Amino acid sequence: MANKNDNKSMFLYTALIFIVAVLLIIFSFLGQTNMQKNQPQVSESPDKEMSISEKASILSEENTVLLENNSNLKKENQELSEENIQLKSDNESLTQKQSQNDLLLSANGYFTLGNNSMALETLDKVNYNDLSSDQKIIYDNIKNNIN
Repeated sequence: MANKNDNKSMFLYTALIFIVAVLLIIFSFLGQTNMQKNQPQVSESPDKEMSISEKASILSEENTVLLENNSNLKKENQELSEENIQLKSDNESLTQKQSQNDLLLSANGYFTLGNNSMALETLDKVNYNDLSSDQKIIYDNIKNNIN
């Protein structure tokens, strides 16, 4: 009976060695394909010497492409500069409009609290000519309600 147990353990050892060998073969195959992917491509034929005229024509073509890219980038830069100027102008007008809104809001707050002298003083700081039509309506309403 001891012979059967010895045969079973020998069979298990043999199976284990076989499985490990198969795993090693699989890992080595995957490692080899991974290494081949990561290796730089080596050309089969050596590069032939180019003549000066061939080099000059290649450089001329590259130079033409670079000049076209440069001109396109200059145009794009000019457009962005113009857009930047327009955005700065819009920002300035919105800032001015916001300051006028703040003054009108303060004047309305003083009027609501019953402090008419402070409301008139705040309204005097508002430049009526710079107001939009909606702001002029609010300005006129506050002014008329105070008087």
